Amino acid sequence: MSDPPDIAALTDLLADDTARQILVETRGQARSAAELSERTGTSEPTVYRRLDRLREADLVAEEVQVVTDGKNYSVYRAQLDGVALDLTEDGFEVTVSRRERMADRFTRLVEDM
Repeated sequence: MSDPPDIAALTDLLADDTARQILVETRGQARSAAELSERTGTSEPTVYRRLDRLREADLVAEEVQVVTDGKNYSVYRAQLDGVALDLTEDGFEVTVSRRERMADRFTRLVEDM
């Protein structure tokens, strides 16, 4: 999400209890939608809807888990590190800081050499 975030959309998303629970549950470990459903006490369709919104806002990342003897599945990891809301003379300014994936950090390191 390179453009400044839409404050109303972001606050609406973060006001949702399920979306916040998903962010907390995926902060330290990537989890599947089924795991998130169980951990949040929310139906899988609701979890998928929140994950779609969180991905659109670039707050979670989807990773495909390859399974050699079965069907591949997706897991989700929080990309959000913090949100700051500042009051300025022109109104409000929101800053979203995101976690950088290890692979992205490595790519940046190699490209900077």
